[in-house]
Amino acid sequence: MTIRQAKSIFLLPLLLLFFSSCGEEPFYEEYISVNDAGWIADSIASFELDIDDTVSAYRVVLSFRANNDYPHSNLYLFREILSEDGLEYRDTANLILADPYGKWLGDGMGELKTFARLYRRDPLRFNKKGTYRFTLEQAMRMDTLKGIKDIGISIYKEANGKEEN
Repeated sequence: MTIRQAKSIFLLPLLLLFFSSCGEEPFYEEYISVNDAGWIADSIASFELDIDDTVSAYRVVLSFRANNDYPHSNLYLFREILSEDGLEYRDTANLILADPYGKWLGDGMGELKTFARLYRRDPLRFNKKGTYRFTLEQAMRMDTLKGIKDIGISIYKEANGKEEN
């Protein structure tokens, strides 16, 4: 893979996210602050929301704020979606936070950067009305992950495959 191809792989999703997010209000949004010591390995960030509309699709964006104390160019996460009936979805994700040269791919000036990444390329659909919980757990094989300051989730509702404004 050439350097140009690598840059395209990293920048294209960011540009798509930026242009698709301008000005729209999320259906749900929440941030959790991380302890000053860092993100402890067994500490789970949990976000709970009620879904009444099972026809629409939902675009989910994960957000992280990190400072220069963050020692890696990526972030591995264990992710789950739970409903009132139990586990609906589980995976491990590798989020790329810096290019191959170490330049942060987040937004912001100074030491604090914000990284926004789509949960999945395709929007989510919920089969049943009810309460859903999204959980995120750091999977970096470190007891304490320094530099992560906030963890957030934004959910945008799309109607019939198109975004609602």
